[in-house]
Formats: sequence, structure tokens, C-alpha cells
Amino acid sequence: MKIIANRNGFTYIFALTAVMIMGIMLGMVGQSWKTIKQRELEEELIFRGDQVAEIVYQMSLTTMTNVKPPYWPINSTPKGILDELVNMKTVPPSGNTPEKKYRLRPSAIIDPMTNKPWKIVSPVGDTNSFAGVMSESTEEPFRKSFKGIYDSKSLDEKNHYSDWQFTAELKTSATPKKNIP
Repeated sequence: MKIIANRNGFTYIFALTAVMIMGIMLGMVGQSWKTIKQRELEEELIFRGDQVAEIVYQMSLTTMTNVKPPYWPINSTPKGILDELVNMKTVPPSGNTPEKKYRLRPSAIIDPMTNKPWKIVSPVGDTNSFAGVMSESTEEPFRKSFKGIYDSKSLDEKNHYSDWQFTAELKTSATPKKNIP
């Protein structure tokens, strides 16, 4: 009878050890999935932010002035500038340039890190104009260098996603790609 009691105790200890090991392994898998999800959201943040920066840059080329980059009012429509960019922002013809239309995907106006609308970036000293977007997330990014994406180093070595500003300046320093036949 005493031997059976010892076997039951051993089985109980073995079961507790197995449950503890499974808990540790599931915790490690959970951390891995969290890292994978954050990396994917980070790539989407760059993709969407780059789309906004590209439109701001293209519009600045269309309406270029010699004084400063042109910006347009944040509240140019009741819904806001990002909604206006989704619903076709039209730049009237000037000189020899025809009328141009710019459009964002509807999902591009949402910050993927917070799943809320982007925070608007205004030019220094002008809080009523639109120059680009940035995230409001205070998480630390995995990416520390944008060498293969932008010539500008304005996004490198930032401590938070909220430090990444997607403006026309990211595109203005880019060197044009040559077409190789």
C-alpha cells in the first residue's frame, strides 16, 4: 500500500512539472507572436506613412514656389485633410502643368500602431497647415536605420514610433532611380 502512495505522489509531481514546462513554452511562443505582430505593424506603418509623404511631396512639386514648400490648411474640409486626400485632392492647373489628382487608400489615413487616425505634422511655427503625419505610439521600434528606404537620416535612431515623421522632406533628398535597360 505504501508503494502505491509513492507512485501517486511521483505522478502528481511529474504532472506539475509538465504543466510548468508547458506554461513556460507557451509564454515564449506568446512573446514570439507579439514580436512578429509588432514587426508587421511597423512595416505597415512605414508603408502607409510613405504614401502620405509621397503625396505631400508630389503636391509640393505641382505647386512649387521658390520661397518655401507649399502647405495647405489642416481643416480644408469638415472631415479634415486626410479625408480630403482619400477623396481626391485636386490641384488646379498652373502654367503649362495640367490639373493633377492625388488619392490615398482609405486605410492609409489610419496609424497601424494605434489603429486611430494619424497625428498631423505641421510646419514649424504654423499650427494650421499640413506637412505630413506621425504615429502617436510610444512603443520602441525595431528598425533603427532606414538606409535602404530613404536617403534622409531624419528617421534613423529614433526611440519611439511617435518620433517618425512622414513628410515631404523624406522624399526631397531621395536620388532619382535610373532606368537600366
